[in-house]
Amino acid sequence: MWLLPVSIIVFTIVIAIPVSRYMAKIMDGKYKASRIFGWFEKHLDSGPQNWKQQYTVALLVFNTVLFVYGYIVLSLQPWMPLNPRGLGMLAPSTIFNTVISFITNTNIQYYSGDVAFSNFTQIFFCVAMFFLSAAVGLCALTAIIRALRSDSSLGNFFLDMWRVVVYLFLPAAFVISLVFLVQGMPMTYQNAYQVSTLEPASMGTTDTMASRSSRQ
Repeated sequence: MWLLPVSIIVFTIVIAIPVSRYMAKIMDGKYKASRIFGWFEKHLDSGPQNWKQQYTVALLVFNTVLFVYGYIVLSLQPWMPLNPRGLGMLAPSTIFNTVISFITNTNIQYYSGDVAFSNFTQIFFCVAMFFLSAAVGLCALTAIIRALRSDSSLGNFFLDMWRVVVYLFLPAAFVISLVFLVQGMPMTYQNAYQVSTLEPASMGTTDTMASRSSRQ
C-alpha cells in the first residue's frame, strides 16, 4: 500500500542531488558545448543583461511573442493539417484563456485537449508550450538566484532559454518518452478506434477512444 508513495519520495530525493548539480552546471555555463550547439549559443548570447531594462524586457517580449504564436495556432486549427476529425475553432475567449493559462503554467482549461484539439494543435501548440513556458519560469528563477548570490549580471535570457530547453528539457523528455514506449503507451496519428471496455462481454459494450499525438 505504501510502496508506491514511498518509492516516489525516495526516487525524488535520490535524483535531486545529481539533477540539481547538472542544472547548476548548465545554467552557469560550466560545460563544453559541441561545435554545432556552440554556434547557436554564440549567436544567441548578446552579452550580460541587467534585470530592469534587459533581462525582464527580453522575458516579457518573448512571452508576448509566445502568446501571439499560440493564439494564431489555435485560431487556425480548422484549416491546418493533421485534423482528421475536422475540429473547428474554439471560441476567441476560450483561446485567450487557454494561451494565457499555458504561458503562466496555471493550466486552468475546462475542456479535454484530446477532444477539442487536433493532432496539429497538440504538437505545435501544447508540446511547444509545455517546453517553452516552463523554460521561461526556470529562467526567471535562475535570474533571481543569480541576483541573490550577488552575481555581476543576471546572465542572458535567450542563452538561458537555450540551455534549459536543449540541455535539460529535451534530454529528459527523450529518456522519459523511451520509458513510456517500452511500457506500451500508444503514439500514433490514428484518429479514433473502437475498444472493448471492462463491462461483461455479454453486454457488448464498446467505447470510442481518441488517439492523440500528445497527451496532457
